[in-house]
Amino acid sequence: MNLRQQLKAKLARAAELAKAAKTRDLTDDEITEVDALGDEIPALQAKIKKNDAAAKRLSGLADVDDEDQDDEDDDEDDDEPAGGRKTGGARVTDRIERLHAKRMGVAFVKSDAYKAFRKAHPGGVGQGTPINIGRVKVGTMDDWHAGRRRKATLTTQVARIQPTRYPTMDMVERDNLTILDLISRGEADGAFDYVQVTGVTRNAAIVPESTGPADANGLKPVSDLQTQIAEAKPFTYADGYDITNQLLSDAPAFATYMDQELSYSLDWVIEDALLDGSGTGGQPRGLLHTTGVQQLTYTPGVDARAQVKAIRQAITRITRLRGGQVSAVLMAPEDDEAWDLLEDDNHRYLGQGPFGIGPSTSWGRARALSERLAPGTCILGDWRQIALLDVEGLSVLAFNQHKDYAQRNMTYVRAELRAMQVIWKPNRLIVVKPEEEEG
Repeated sequence: MNLRQQLKAKLARAAELAKAAKTRDLTDDEITEVDALGDEIPALQAKIKKNDAAAKRLSGLADVDDEDQDDEDDDEDDDEPAGGRKTGGARVTDRIERLHAKRMGVAFVKSDAYKAFRKAHPGGVGQGTPINIGRVKVGTMDDWHAGRRRKATLTTQVARIQPTRYPTMDMVERDNLTILDLISRGEADGAFDYVQVTGVTRNAAIVPESTGPADANGLKPVSDLQTQIAEAKPFTYADGYDITNQLLSDAPAFATYMDQELSYSLDWVIEDALLDGSGTGGQPRGLLHTTGVQQLTYTPGVDARAQVKAIRQAITRITRLRGGQVSAVLMAPEDDEAWDLLEDDNHRYLGQGPFGIGPSTSWGRARALSERLAPGTCILGDWRQIALLDVEGLSVLAFNQHKDYAQRNMTYVRAELRAMQVIWKPNRLIVVKPEEEEG
């Protein structure tokens, strides 16, 4: 009987004696037992408290992850040699357990489908051998976003302008922000229609007490909403890449390669759909093709000064809306370069110069980059109005029934994210671009 069970039994006995004392006198033996319980119960409670504190300390000092240990036990149950698989007479120890359990690549190589593939081909895959590792769900959209190489979002102090400025050098390293760091994320079960707010006229006011049924001053005001019905439905954001059969058989190397590749391939596909999706031909409708997004044009000059002024005017367009705010400015890499190279008449940089590492901003708002935008075009506003909703999570499948890959010892790996994108209030975003030349 452990300490908690002993304490429970003694507390039950104390309750029993207390109930008996209400109806009769306690015997001498029961009185002696009450005295003993009065000493034993506090002692047990103190021991349990010390034991819990020690267990908590040990959990923080433990080096073995439970999940990885389970996988190691599973590997030992396989028909492979106890010391690991053997290739060419050399003893090879699998190092999957040393990788981080939250990574997408590790989730794939730890799946039952991949383990079955490894067990069927312990020495590697021969030329022309058919490969078909079924679809494996490796996580949710939140897991994918948490594993992206860019982890500085607008919800952290890394991406925000520091409220306190000290007369010292800013040594914080900041990754370049993208649209995926700006938008909101969530979950959905399937397609739905929603009301998309394209414009708002707010008429909120203080209403006096009405003096009678004919008193027009006592009517409560009504705000006007310009809306349209938009459809949100799931789409498959997918991309694939080619690998060798040897890389597929090497679990640690393949997991590392897939983690790096996913951060580029899926980022590219999703960002392109969020911005430039046509809304036709099976594509989702992106921001640049959504009705209700504000537009502002300017006449470009020899440098970025005209764009600087236009962005400031666009900020006013957004903040004039009730509750409107600008969280970031998305621009092309060429415009980001032009901003950094702005000089005064004495050829001094207006920004931080080549040796500054502080946050890049546009009128106090974070600057994010997108290769999908043409030079001179930028988008700013409340990026939380764009949401990417997870539907089925992220899955990976690998096969060589593609072209002549089986003959060439190549495998095609495909990653798919089933999600949907919505734009709640398009008028909270504005596209700033150069005016088109006539003729």
